[in-house]
Parts: sequence; C-alpha cells; structure tokens
Amino acid sequence: MEKYKVAIDTQKMNEQAIIDNIIEELDNKRNVAINKKKRAILKDETWEYSEEEDTIDYILFIIRESTGKLY
Repeated sequence: MEKYKVAIDTQKMNEQAIIDNIIEELDNKRNVAINKKKRAILKDETWEYSEEEDTIDYILFIIRESTGKLY
C-alpha cells in the first residue's frame, strides 16, 4: 500500500510540474506577442498579435482555473 501511495504522489508531482511548465511557456509566448504588438503598432499587423495575445490569455485562464492556480 505504501508503494502505491508513493507512486501516486510521484505521479501528481510530475503532472503538476508539466502543468507549471506549460503555464510558464504560454506566459513567455504571451509576452512575445505583447512585444511584437508594441513594435507593430504603426503597421497593420497589430490585430494579428492582439488575437494571439487574447488566445493565449484565454488558454492560460482555462488551465489556471481548472488547476486552481488563479493568480
């Protein structure tokens, strides 16, 4: 029984690490989209980066809401 509990705890920690990595990567991509949008402010490309930022924001919200990591 103890081996099973240790295995479950290890699996939960691994899953949490994966989720944290996904959130971190999406945060980085969001920041890139924001920076591109700022540089493209005088061009017609602004809408493209705004949509990318909005999409990433939505995905991050869903992940954080489902994992209880709203911050």
